[in-house]
Amino acid sequence: GSSGINAEWPLRPGTSGKSHEMFKEAAQKPEVLDELDIDDHTKEVLLKNIKRRLTPQAVKVRADVEVLCYAYEGIDAVKAALRAGLKLATEEVPLKINLIAPPIYVISVTLFNEEKGVEAVRASMEAIKNSIEASKGTFNVKLDPKVVTEREDQKLQEELEQRERDMMEKDGDEDSEDEESEDDEEEESDENEV
Repeated sequence: GSSGINAEWPLRPGTSGKSHEMFKEAAQKPEVLDELDIDDHTKEVLLKNIKRRLTPQAVKVRADVEVLCYAYEGIDAVKAALRAGLKLATEEVPLKINLIAPPIYVISVTLFNEEKGVEAVRASMEAIKNSIEASKGTFNVKLDPKVVTEREDQKLQEELEQRERDMMEKDGDEDSEDEESEDDEEEESDENEV
């Protein structure tokens, strides 16, 4: 074939909108491309491009948060806060909240629209924050909402689990950590009274 390949279909009069439809069809049935006067290699490249363009890529957005409450009904307060975050899940926006190790939770959603995903995760974080702070608990963001690939997601998961294991070993050794956290508590409560 000549090098100036015309990858538009040989359109019949009055069918100008059809080439996109044809490309869509080609993604399902490659033999549609046989109508084109192109060699196999070109056909292969064309098919790859068509498939890539027509297949929307789902993205996973995740955020890691710390939710804790030392009040008498602390565990219930945390559960209620997480439920508040999950209330925003819909069929279209399937939010999930998973425990990594107390008090760290992952809020994640997988969908085709990255911005919508980040927005949904942020809204969920906001709901959890409001709920736990109303119960005099604490909310901290460990990882801002970000788009992660399968591999990154796995890696983050492993890192967090490793960090949790280290923390547990460290907790066994010394108590000096507690003093620091008490200072934080005081600061927190000042803010809450306002």
